Amino acid sequence: MRAVFTIIALLVALSAQAQSDVIANTSSRKKIKAHLAAPAQCDSVTIVRETVQITEHGDAATIVGNNLEATTKAVNGYRIMIFMSNSQTARRDAIAAQENFLALFPQEQSYLSYENPYFKVAVGNCTSQEEAITLLGRLRGTFPKAFIMRENIEIGEFAR
Repeated sequence: MRAVFTIIALLVALSAQAQSDVIANTSSRKKIKAHLAAPAQCDSVTIVRETVQITEHGDAATIVGNNLEATTKAVNGYRIMIFMSNSQTARRDAIAAQENFLALFPQEQSYLSYENPYFKVAVGNCTSQEEAITLLGRLRGTFPKAFIMRENIEIGEFAR
């Protein structure tokens, strides 16, 4: 019986807390709306003129552009295999290798897969062998057993 009263008291307290949160959120929203509705004030204006130069490596833009309207959804490319194992701890080791890679190279894509009996981690979306060799050179210090492999890479993978 005492437990029922305790549960009821908790529910009443939670209900009161929820009501106060709704009231606080409503007043916050009103303040934000009022701030956004007020005209912007500016003390000074600084004009910055910069030139941005984009350098493309490899011919990814050409390949993607040529294949956007094609019926095929994949192109021949290259990836770097940084891990491949079928040991008892292969899954855990593959996840660790992928996390290690992402910590060191956050701008590159990584792909964890299982092809019986191997867990594999492949990285990169390279359109040319030269691009793959360059990526392999960057990875060789951390992943000494890494190697280049041919792969059919979906067009959407280049947009990530």
